[in-house]
Amino acid sequence: MQSLDYLRGFFILIIITDHLWRWPNIFQYVSGRGELWVSAAEGFVIISGLLVGYVRGRKGLNLPMSEISKKLIKRGAVLYIWAFITTVLLVAASWYLTFRSNIAFVPYTQSDWGGLLRDVLLLQYTHSLTHFLYLYAIFLILSPLFIWLLRIRLWHLAVAISFLGWFIGVVTSNEWLQWQVLFFIPAIVGFNLEPTLRWLRKIPPRITTLGALFGLSSILISGAIILPESPGAYSSEIFQRYPLSVARIVLAFVWFISLVWLFNRSEPIIEKSAGWLLGPFGQKSLTAYIVHSFVLTAIALVVLPTSGFILNSVVTMCAILLTLAIIKIPHINTIIPR
Repeated sequence: MQSLDYLRGFFILIIITDHLWRWPNIFQYVSGRGELWVSAAEGFVIISGLLVGYVRGRKGLNLPMSEISKKLIKRGAVLYIWAFITTVLLVAASWYLTFRSNIAFVPYTQSDWGGLLRDVLLLQYTHSLTHFLYLYAIFLILSPLFIWLLRIRLWHLAVAISFLGWFIGVVTSNEWLQWQVLFFIPAIVGFNLEPTLRWLRKIPPRITTLGALFGLSSILISGAIILPESPGAYSSEIFQRYPLSVARIVLAFVWFISLVWLFNRSEPIIEKSAGWLLGPFGQKSLTAYIVHSFVLTAIALVVLPTSGFILNSVVTMCAILLTLAIIKIPHINTIIPR
């Protein structure tokens, strides 16, 4: 499971880089500036669902369903509160501070507190830097239903409900209904993780290696097509995000499985070279996700934009290291969820 922590930390690293939006910089050749056919956001949602299905589902089989439900709903409520807190603070900063660089767009007129608070409370709006919190809060609150279906061996019904939800989400332009398929399908796999792994071990290594390399090569192809263009120039009707297309969903799973294979095979190398960074980011992923929004806001407040490759790379590295330093503060998780 250490390799999954490293992978989750890798997704956090990409999210920080892409949200900072200082191009060109050296990290764009890994992140693709958030313009690849699939982003780190999909991977983050997938790995979160997988772990919820495994930890709260499979490993919690000996616990009463009421206890599992209470833990998941409480966790969802905590993230709902943090979605509210971060959104209000980040929007207030946008309204009342003078930034030297760009920060995320706020779709409200200056000091429209009534409209902002109403929409945040109703989950109609969350700040883009912590947008995942509202999705995760909803998914956790709904998770007991899916875990219960898995406990009574109705996983087919759980799959059907998830895909039906995605379809309704596309028709009604509901974001969380579309994205839940990237959470609950992996959660179903996570609940059955051990038998799934046993089945995968029966597949000849040559076939799994070729499949993983195919997935990884498609990431490189995606980057090769996009990176020569200017930031924001790439768009694709096939792999569109709004609405979340079937092709993007399928490719998200292909890329995730390929990255799991790569990180599992490379775990010793990653531990020696980048474990100091990816380990803490992976183990405290939600802490890092929340903290990075304030770090990036502070950088936008004091650092002028530039087109310099070296300076942008340095600023991005500073954002990453400052986020790392904050999440390693003793007892920080008594305040910010882990």
